[in-house]
Amino acid sequence: MTKSSPTQPTPPLLVLVDGHSLAFRAYYAFAKGRDGGLQTSTGIPTSVCFGFLKALLQVIETQQPHGIAITFDLSLPTFRHEADDTYKADRAETPEDFIGDLKNLKELLSALNLPILTAPGYEADDILATLTKQGVEAGYKIKIVTGDRDLFQLVDTKKNVSVLYLDRNVIKGSNIKGTEIDEEQVEKSLGIQPNQVVDYKALCGDKSDNIPGVRGIGAKTAVKLLNEYGSLETVYQHLDEIKGANQRKLKDGEEAAKHSQFLAQLKFDAPVAITLDQCHLEGFETKILIPLLEKLEFTSFLGKIEQLQQQFGGDTLEKTTDSESAEDPDLWFFNAEDTAKAQQQLIPRIKPQIIDTPKKLDTLVERLKYHTDPASPVAWDTETTALEPRDAELVGLGCCWGENPADVAYI
Repeated sequence: MTKSSPTQPTPPLLVLVDGHSLAFRAYYAFAKGRDGGLQTSTGIPTSVCFGFLKALLQVIETQQPHGIAITFDLSLPTFRHEADDTYKADRAETPEDFIGDLKNLKELLSALNLPILTAPGYEADDILATLTKQGVEAGYKIKIVTGDRDLFQLVDTKKNVSVLYLDRNVIKGSNIKGTEIDEEQVEKSLGIQPNQVVDYKALCGDKSDNIPGVRGIGAKTAVKLLNEYGSLETVYQHLDEIKGANQRKLKDGEEAAKHSQFLAQLKFDAPVAITLDQCHLEGFETKILIPLLEKLEFTSFLGKIEQLQQQFGGDTLEKTTDSESAEDPDLWFFNAEDTAKAQQQLIPRIKPQIIDTPKKLDTLVERLKYHTDPASPVAWDTETTALEPRDAELVGLGCCWGENPADVAYI
């Protein structure tokens, strides 16, 4: 027999959230195309808060991270703006209702005891790059939640770094999974490796950020050059091998290429004011969170405070310490096996009637006509595609009218 190798421990997962990217995804998912978007009865905009929280909770549920950190941009200029005053100059002005919604979102995230990180002179992406580097060095697995392809340059499968990419439509859906981007997915999407993303932008530019690139060099040519030569530096080292108009374009645009490379390259030494230990999920103070949820009229979230507390790593009311259990004289004689048996005995063996034809529905209606006693009402429940009533679509109806196993139906 061969001796089996010891199982490697699973590294703890650190989820890093690109705050502005996710906030804008939420805003355009719920505000665009609506008259003012989501808002409370008093007129407070909530599209950003609702969509962001909805997506974040789905990520926590599916990924079960050990820690979370959320980064945001500041309105102050960064070192890139100082190097190029046209950097991101063509971006549309931020909608007024987004600004107030974002402020409430940050209060909500603080109430959830999640670290919010900014750095004067740097962008949120630089903080994400810095935290990624620190996390890898500390032995974490990293997943970056974003809708921005700029962060594909951080993907590194060998170092357990991937991007959880949320496109424009995913936040509005009932199941927010996103697409996990590894090195193979980056190559399928862009035609290059993650470590070539910066040089790719140096060659063909990025209109969304006003990164110029080399005039006349498009995405296909940039991919071809990088696949052949590997890097921007090597492209220019072999410039004499490149024939025709592309050689002239590259020669004329060498300064622009290096400038664009500087703008596209993320920094790994942004000032971060917290340690990775401070990113661990440790629960929240319900007395702080509940008033904010009430202000935003998030009734669906208010009804799940205990579940949220558990998801965020906190102690719920149902949890007890070992000493508390030991002091309870009514619990000492129960063991795990007895508890499991008792729970099985308590589970009713129901026999639901599946109402999937008009004839069966008519029969059910006739049956329910006789159950008119207010002391024993028919109980109803809805199954929908979402928690928020304004976005939910009906899937089915359940009802129960008695104590017998067959006194229940699903339409």
